Amino acid sequence: MTAPAGEWPADGLESVPACPLCGETKRELLHADLTDRVFFCAPGRWTLLRCAGCTAAYLDPRPTRATIKLAYSSYFTHESAADATKTPSSAWRRHRLALRNGYLNAAYGCHFEPSDSRGATRLGLAVRLRADRSVRWLKMPRPGARLLDIGCGNGAFLLLMRAAGWDVHGVEPDPKAAAAAAAAGLAVKEGFLVPGLFPDDYFDAVTLSHVIEHLHDPVGTMRVVHRMMKPGGVLHIGTPNLASRGHRLFGRDYFALDPPRHLVLFTPEALRRTLRLAGFDPEPQPRATLTAKATFRGSEYIRRGLNPSARRLPLPFFVKHRMRLQIAHAHRLSLRHPEQSEELVLLARKPV
Repeated sequence: MTAPAGEWPADGLESVPACPLCGETKRELLHADLTDRVFFCAPGRWTLLRCAGCTAAYLDPRPTRATIKLAYSSYFTHESAADATKTPSSAWRRHRLALRNGYLNAAYGCHFEPSDSRGATRLGLAVRLRADRSVRWLKMPRPGARLLDIGCGNGAFLLLMRAAGWDVHGVEPDPKAAAAAAAAGLAVKEGFLVPGLFPDDYFDAVTLSHVIEHLHDPVGTMRVVHRMMKPGGVLHIGTPNLASRGHRLFGRDYFALDPPRHLVLFTPEALRRTLRLAGFDPEPQPRATLTAKATFRGSEYIRRGLNPSARRLPLPFFVKHRMRLQIAHAHRLSLRHPEQSEELVLLARKPV
C-alpha cells in the first residue's frame, strides 16, 4: 500500500520552532520526508526533529488542533469495544482466566470473577507481565475508587476496570470512538481534556495509554491532570519509546513513528522531565513490557510496503526466523533494561 497522495492543507499547518516539552530551540534532523504508512488516510510529508535538550522528537511543521482530525478518519478505536470480562466457553480458557484473575486480585486489589487464588503462584513471568499491563499496574486503594482514562477510545479498558471494581470515567475527542464507548454503557465525555471538566482532587488514578504522543501541549495537559487528581493519586503513562531497540533497527520504517498522528515521541528522560514540569513525582524506572512482537511485525510490513494493520501477511521464512530472534532479544532486553522497552510505561504520583 502507498501513502495518500496530496498535501496537508496549507492553512492547517503550524510551525514548531522550539521543543513543545522543554522549549529548547537547538535540534537536529531525525527523519525527513515521512508519510502516513500506518492508516493511509493522512496526506502530506513530515519532518521529525530531535530536541538537543530533553532528547524527545517532534514534528515541525505539524497539523493544527483544528485540522488534526483529518488524520483520524480511519482509526482502530472506531470499532465496538470487545467485552474483556466475558467468560470463555472453553474449560481450559476459563481455568486460565481464573488463574489470571486470582493473580490480579491478589496483586492489585481487584475483584475479578471467576477467580482462582492459585494464580498468584502458578502463572509464569510473561503471563504475569501481560496481566500487569492489562490493568496498567494500578492498585485499587478501595472499592469504588475513581479512575479516569484520557483518550479512552472505544472504552475497552474501562469495561475491564469497571469489572475490577473501579468507578470508571473517560474522555475521548474522537466522536466515533466516544459513541462506541457510550454504547457500551460507559460514562465518557466527548471532547478534549480542559480545565474545569472535572473537580479538583477528584480522581484516585488517571491513565493515558498511547495518548500523550498525540497531544499538542503535553506539559499543559499534564498540569490539568495534576489538578484533578487526589494527593497521592497515581498517574499511568504508556507511549512509544524513541530509545527502544525497535527504533534503532527500523529507523524511518519504525511502526511507532506514525506521522502525523504522533506529534511528540518520548525517551524515558524526556517523559520524566515532562511529568516533573507538571508537578508529578515519577518513578525512577519504567515498567518492563513485552510488546515487541506487534511493533516489529508492523515495522517489517512498513519496510516492505505492506499494510501494518493486517493480521497476517506472507513473509519469507528467513524474515520470520530473523524477526523471532529479534523479538526474543528485545524482550530479554526489556526485562534487564526497561528503559529500552518498545513501550515506555512510567507511573508517577501527585505528591501529598
